[in-house]
Amino acid sequence: MQSFVSHLLAPDYDVAVAGKAGAALERLRRHRPDAIVLDLDLPDTDGHALLKRLQSNADLEGIPVMVLSGRDGSDERVTSLRLGAQDHLNKPFNPEELRERLSLLL
Repeated sequence: MQSFVSHLLAPDYDVAVAGKAGAALERLRRHRPDAIVLDLDLPDTDGHALLKRLQSNADLEGIPVMVLSGRDGSDERVTSLRLGAQDHLNKPFNPEELRERLSLLL
């Protein structure tokens, strides 16, 4: 999924990829992105836990976050939004919808 989303967005955006929360936080310390596309199912932590960390970091606050999730249900969407995500898109998703929603965030 990571490769697919990266490939999908690369023509229009400078895409940086991190497969784990620790790597993502390290990358974010070095480079502040215009937006974050966050999958909830990470190998080293829950995406909602990472979202909390992003929102509590003064250097990272204000960066729009779009959550991608294979977890079905409105509870997941509500939790993402309550934790500070600006958008939440369930998998499988329409690639054009992802691009359009990201465009609206920016």
